[in-house]
This record gives sequence, C-alpha cells and structure tokens, in this order.
Amino acid sequence: MSDTASDPPDSTRNSGNSGSHDHGNRPAPSAGAGSGQGDAPALQGAAATKDASPGQFRLFFGWWIVIASVFSNGTGGAIHWQGFSVFFLPVTESLGLSRFQTSLVFSFARLENGLMGPFTGYLIDRFGPRWMAFFGSLLVGVGYIILATTNTYYQFLIVYIAVISLGASTSFMQASMAVLNTWFIRRRGLVMAINAAGMRGGAAIFIPLLGWLLSVYSWQAVSVGIGLMMIFWVAPFALTYRRSPESYGMQPDGDTPELRAVAERAARSGGAARSDVTWGVREALHTSAYWLLALATTLRLGVTSAIQVHAIAIFVWKSENAVAGAAMLGAVSAIAFPIILLLGWLSDRVARGPLLFVSYTISAVGLVLLNFVEGTIPVFIAFAMFAPAQASASVNWSLVGDLFGRRNFATLRGLLAPMYNIATVVTVAGAGFMYDRTESYSVVLMVGAALLFGAALTFFILKPPTRSTESTTPKPSNS
Repeated sequence: MSDTASDPPDSTRNSGNSGSHDHGNRPAPSAGAGSGQGDAPALQGAAATKDASPGQFRLFFGWWIVIASVFSNGTGGAIHWQGFSVFFLPVTESLGLSRFQTSLVFSFARLENGLMGPFTGYLIDRFGPRWMAFFGSLLVGVGYIILATTNTYYQFLIVYIAVISLGASTSFMQASMAVLNTWFIRRRGLVMAINAAGMRGGAAIFIPLLGWLLSVYSWQAVSVGIGLMMIFWVAPFALTYRRSPESYGMQPDGDTPELRAVAERAARSGGAARSDVTWGVREALHTSAYWLLALATTLRLGVTSAIQVHAIAIFVWKSENAVAGAAMLGAVSAIAFPIILLLGWLSDRVARGPLLFVSYTISAVGLVLLNFVEGTIPVFIAFAMFAPAQASASVNWSLVGDLFGRRNFATLRGLLAPMYNIATVVTVAGAGFMYDRTESYSVVLMVGAALLFGAALTFFILKPPTRSTESTTPKPSNS
C-alpha cells in the first residue's frame, strides 16, 4: 500500500504549482493550499485554488495533517508514552514486583523500539506514514485489551513488548513527525512543536484522569478502556496523512515554487531559513553532524525517559501520594504546553542549537534542586524546571530535517533509535535498580543532571554538514 493509493476527497488543484515536476497533475487534498503569515507570493499561488472564487481562501492541506497528528498524539501518544508512569505503582503492587522489574518492562519496550527503529523508519519512508500509523495504532489498541487479561509478570512483559510496543513503533510520533517534516520546511519547527504540544496537552488531561481512574478501578479495566480508545478514536486520524505535497501538485508550506526558491537562496546565504537540500542515508552517516546529533539525542532521551517513567515514584519518595503525584505530573505537562509552542516558533527564527542548550541547562539545574528540596510547592517548582527538557523534544527532531532534508527523515531518525533506546534501557532500569538498593532517587537525579548538561553542550556545538559542492536533490516523490 502507499499513501497515494487513493485520492483525497476533493479534486481541486494548486494552480501556483503547475510547474512542479513531481506529479503536478495529481489532484490536491481537499483543503487546497495556503501558507499564511502574510507571504503575498505564497497567497497568490499556494493559497488559491484553480476553481476558487475571488477572495476565497483554502487552508493548505498540511495544516489538516497537523490537526490530525495533534489529536492522535494528544490521546494515543500521551497515554502510551506518558501514561506508563501512572501504571507503574499499580502494576508493581498488583503483580508483586520490584520497581526494577517494572522498570524492565518499559526498558525492554524501548529496546524493541530501538531494534525496530531503522526498519520501521525505512518502511515509513518507503510506503508512506498513513497505513503504518493506522495499523500500528490498531495493534496498540488490541494490545492494551489483551494486556488486561494478563496475571503474571512474564505475560505482562510479552504482551507489552511484542504487541503494544511493536504497534507504537510505527504510529504516534514516529509517523507524524515524518509526515510533518515532509509537508513543511520554513515552519518545520512550529509544526513539530504543535505536534509535541498536542502530546503534552493530552498528558495534562489524561495523566491526572488516569491517576483518578486507577484509584477507583483496577488497572486492567483502565487498560481495556485505553485499548478501545486507540482503536475507535486514535487510529482513524492516521487516514488523514499523505506522503508529500509534491504528490498532489503542491509545495512544502503551501509555497509557490518562486517563494521556495527565495527560501533556498536565503538558507544558502546563512540566514535563519532552512534549506531543502537532501542527504542520502549513507552520505549522512559519514558526517560528524549526524553522530553529534546521535550523541546529544541519546543523552537527552536517556535522562528524560528515566525521569518520566519514575516521576510519580519520585513524588512518592518526596512524601507525596500517588494521586497528587499524577496531578503534579499533569500540571507540568500543562506548563510545558506553551513552552513547546514558544520554542517551536523561536526555533524557526534563530539557531536551534542554542535554544536546546538553554532548555536542557535549565532542566539539569531543576534535577539538582529536586534532589535537595522538600515540601509540595518546592518539589513542584523544581520538577517544573524539567518542563523545558520535555518541551524542546520537537526542536531536537526538527534538526534531523534541517541537517539532512526531507526524503530520508524517517530512516535517519530510525537509525538513531537503537542508540537512544539502548541508553533508555540502561537509565530506566538503572533508576529502578538504584532505588531498590538505596531506597532513594538521589543518585538518579544527580547523574541525570550531569548527562542532561552534556546533551546541552553537544547541541550547542552541533553545526550543519557541508558538501564540497552543494546541490539540491529532487524532492520526495510518491513512489
């Protein structure tokens, strides 16, 4: 299957892109095209459609994809990736596990994602994100329903890793970031941020709700409810995804070819604009920029994943109850929501590396403070300082597209997965191991702060790769 196997519901075309070499005669998605932000040339060609009446404005279809990704990640992504911390203590107590054993479930799931990452990234680039995300979401939903029937540690482990985690590896953020990276260049940071904000906004709602539900119902009943939501609510949003704007006679961001050419010239002159120069997979792997990006991403995710999984357990260690901990975790996600949008907007106008340096440095300081403060308000404030680390993830992933282009985004991102997921296995399980041995998260917080500051420094020194002769390769096709 491919994302262009069926046409969108409307056959209007983008008249401003009639000169596109890549399937310019394909029907455009139902929402036409428009770039907004007062770009007059873009509005003349990309916002108007061939059969639109004078003054009629059609929204660029890429924005409908953004909306779909927000709802998908705001429910499915938020519950799956953020919700494990809420299940952590109920599952531990119900199955009679140590925190190290429960940590291993999440750790092995991330390891599975890491091993599958290069393969699923290739599949998304090869066949498009729509069907990969759709069937992946269905698999996650079925997995959560089956999970409710497990009553031993090994059953829980197998279902979570072999079914739920497998489905999640092709859906949610992996697929949505790939499609957004393809449909946007100038606004890449903003749309990635909106996508991430959707997850944080969903977490702000669903984490406290899950905390309350788990205090009233069994985790098994809640798991069934999650599964049904994944199947009937989350999965259908993936059907909105399309492979590329060129597949429907459009340009990224809804631009005209002329405006895109202007942006390319601005990028080559060293401005804030982003180039659409595409790097091959092997070519990218031979650059120092890719491996610095891999190191920084690995350090960042190793720390943020461990803190996220153990967050409520850390609150309980700080003498808060689990329901209050879930509420505080949800509140921090709410705080992260506007920070995500602000960082995304800023990152399209200034260099992303310095923004990441500031974000992760603030969060590293927050982890140090969290180790020493006591009391509900000081603990919440210290943990809230961790919000920038969560909020800037979309800026991190935008760098993949900035540095290496659109065509191989999912593959290059997927090749990072083994590295950062192995780190996550070590840090998440290691945090549980340290608590079981010391009944304290002090070492976890201090080591996490040091690693996060290392990520900040690495992002700061990261520079775009260069070729001896720069040239723009053909843009993504639908084959």
